[in-house]
Parts: sequence; structure tokens; C-alpha cells
Amino acid sequence: MNKIPIIRKGSYKEYLDSSGRVGLFLALFSFLISLPDNSAVDSLWVGFYVWIGIIFIGGIGFISEEYFVRKKKIKKLYSEKYSFLDDKSFVLNQDLYFDGTYQDYQLRVLPMTKWQKRKKKFEYVIIEAFYRFDAEHDDIKREMNLSGEYFLGQLHFANQCVGFIPKDWELPNFKENFDGLVGILKRNKLIPFSKVEWENTIGKRIKELKDIETKSRTKQILKIGKFEIKYEQQKK
Repeated sequence: MNKIPIIRKGSYKEYLDSSGRVGLFLALFSFLISLPDNSAVDSLWVGFYVWIGIIFIGGIGFISEEYFVRKKKIKKLYSEKYSFLDDKSFVLNQDLYFDGTYQDYQLRVLPMTKWQKRKKKFEYVIIEAFYRFDAEHDDIKREMNLSGEYFLGQLHFANQCVGFIPKDWELPNFKENFDGLVGILKRNKLIPFSKVEWENTIGKRIKELKDIETKSRTKQILKIGKFEIKYEQQKK
């Protein structure tokens, strides 16, 4: 199986940007709180120490999540459980999912973890496949009718992508699940659709709609020149 880096490329920039922005906001807040009882210089030092402290805490989180936690996840993905994917030349992405081609269909396997009450952890996979219709227009109603319970599990068809959690989620038989899924797609005359084509058409459209929706929930807290601190409201 292909090797991927333990630390994602460019991930440190995400942590530095996030902790830097939060740290600057808290530093400014600390400066204003300290100012009535201290000189401007001392208050600036208070704000500076708060800013550095937040960046330091972000660095600890970065090392924990992007190295130690991620290293354990990668080790599991190289285990015997996923050997069938390796045999079929599936590629492990740096975002920790597999994608590849099976009987001309582009498939994606996403290992997932869910925590339940009492800190009980469940590990399962979601299997997805991309397709297009034999007609040139999108048939949303047809996708709704196709969604439902199958012998593989609960299949959800939407936006020319089908996904499901296999019934044998604890130790999935990928060959049986792939064969069953491809059989369903062929039986319903759903044609193979590459992930690149999907991302450039359907995926792009979905992303644009999500960006509009996210923008409508984002409120600006602070703006200094080009620097901005924003707050994203939770979905209702």
C-alpha cells in the first residue's frame, strides 16, 4: 500500500492560523481588561503573553492530533482489515480515506470513528460510489426512489453519489460489498462516473451552495486592515 506522511502537508499552517487569530483576539481582550490598573506597556506585555500562550497551547494540540493520534489511525489502515483494498490498488489519501476503481466504478472507503456514551468507541466504514444517469438530466426523484434498505445496508442515493454503512461494519467483507454495490448500480443503469468529473461538476455545485450557507451564518467580530476575526453561528 502507498505510504502517506504522518503529519498532513500544510496542516501546521491551519493550526498556526487558527491559534494566532484566537490568541490575538484574547490578547486584545486581556490588554483592555488590564489597561485600567496597569500602564499601557505592562498591558501590552499581558496581551503578548496571552497571545504566545494560546499559540503554545495550539502547538501542543497540533502535536497530539497531527502526530500521535494520526499515527495510530494510519497504523490501523495498514492492517489486514484493509488488505483487499491494497490488492485492488486502492490509494490511501492523506486525509485518511481510500479511493480506487472497481469494475469501472470509482469507489471511496471512509474509515470512521464514533464515540458513544461511557466513552465507548465504534469504528466502521462508509462506502461510496459515483455514478451518472443514462439520460443527460439529473433525476432527483429517481435517486429518492432508489434510496432505502438493501441486503448490503441502508443505501442513500443523492447528487450522483451513493453511500452506505455495510451491515458487516465491524469487519467488512469488501469484495462482497463492492460486488453487491456494483450489481445494484448496473441493474439500475447507473453509469460509472469518475471522482474528478464529479468534483468538477456536482461537487463544485455543492461546495458553492455550502459556502453561501456558511457565509450567511458568519458574523464579523473584529477587523483590523486585512485581518479579520469571524464567528460562525451554529445551524438551527
